[in-house]
Amino acid sequence: MIFIPEIFLAFSALLFILIGPFIRKNAYLLVTYLTLLTVIVAQFLVYKDIFHFESIFNNFFVIDSFGSFIKSLLLIGTAIVLYIFIIANKNTQLNRIEFPILILLSLTGMMLMVASNDILSLFLSMELQSLALYILVAFAREDRNSSEAGVKYFVLGSLSTCIFLFGSSLIYACFGTTNFSEISGAINQLNEIPLILIIGVVFILVSLSLKISAAPFHMWTPDVYQGAPTIITAYLSVVPKIASFAVIIRFLVFPFGEIIVDWGKIILILSITSMLVGSLGALQQKDLKRLFAYSTINHIGFMLIGLVPGSEDGIIAICIYLMLYLIMNIGVFVVILSLSRDNISVSSIKDLTGYFTNNPFMAVCMAVFMFSMAGIPPLSGFLGKLIVLNVAIDNNLIFLAIIGVISSVIAAYYYLRIIKVMFFDSSSDELDIKVNIETKILLAVLSFLNITILFYPKFFLDLSASITFSLFSVN
Repeated sequence: MIFIPEIFLAFSALLFILIGPFIRKNAYLLVTYLTLLTVIVAQFLVYKDIFHFESIFNNFFVIDSFGSFIKSLLLIGTAIVLYIFIIANKNTQLNRIEFPILILLSLTGMMLMVASNDILSLFLSMELQSLALYILVAFAREDRNSSEAGVKYFVLGSLSTCIFLFGSSLIYACFGTTNFSEISGAINQLNEIPLILIIGVVFILVSLSLKISAAPFHMWTPDVYQGAPTIITAYLSVVPKIASFAVIIRFLVFPFGEIIVDWGKIILILSITSMLVGSLGALQQKDLKRLFAYSTINHIGFMLIGLVPGSEDGIIAICIYLMLYLIMNIGVFVVILSLSRDNISVSSIKDLTGYFTNNPFMAVCMAVFMFSMAGIPPLSGFLGKLIVLNVAIDNNLIFLAIIGVISSVIAAYYYLRIIKVMFFDSSSDELDIKVNIETKILLAVLSFLNITILFYPKFFLDLSASITFSLFSVN
């Protein structure tokens, strides 16, 4: 069966729920290892059909290269987070079998989201993902901050769901169908685009903007990032963002590609506000997790630049940026997860004072990630920003490229401030030195990728072009 990765993940989650209570010793650890193995097997199942195209389940879902590529990124991100949980987690409140199972359920929902070819299947998939994430954010039950973050995330997520359903009802009112293929065919036959359709698309875009933390719908992001356990923050900052961004691309480019004049303006506003809010909002932050929440908003704004023209080269740029964003952001949170003083986790910027003297290897790795996120050549972040800005210039969006450059310059300040604190300030209250070898190996690999990717741009351009072609060939 072609849809086997998602089915395999879902049945694995159900199996782990059943066998978990019967494991007496270190049940959470064994289930986490099994979950990690499940994710790796699913990765091979995705690769097996990466160049296959087929619509399945009465055209509710579609299998194509674009979806397979995004699923691969989701699986890689989830596998790294599970591996980090095994080797570096210090929060004993997370040591329960439900944790990896919820991760697996949210991953299943995200993979279904990416493959959805119908508003109904997209909605159900989003809810499967969201419900699992709400629980994960509030998973540390004895931590008041985690519970508060979970409530905030749930309330805003529920609002997002209501907005999505209202927009969906307007689109259904226009065409009498929720299927992307049928909507696309119906739009092509219209002489004039009805206002109610544009309003419906706007409502769904608002809902999806809440999911990806695009400003001005970002209000939940800093509080949830700060309050959630760090390992969950690492997961939230990467994997759901990639899935939601892929959904926005598929939703706009395929069924509503003909009305790009209307939704392109909305994406333009979201891009500008996200870049400015993300770069300016981070300047006064003192907590690392809040700072990188605003950093995420800024990067989302950059990626939205590629979506404004709705062209194939723009989607290629976004796909490359998503790959690079994965290895940059995960690396940052591995370092944050390793920060502790007297075996108590810390996440304040001032805690990094004099970190190079205390732990040179970790400080150098963090510096690599900071330079990369700031877009300093020759690191990977420079490649991502360069390609996106090139798309803006090629499509005569010069003002948007200028705003992107300005926001990057502002963002460089708070990235370089962290480097300054680590390398040039001195502190009498040092962090714990002990970091296990597995964490160091993971950081070394991620740092190496950030340094070397720029030397092989053609590979990533060709890969992104091939998977993007499948998305546009449907139109």
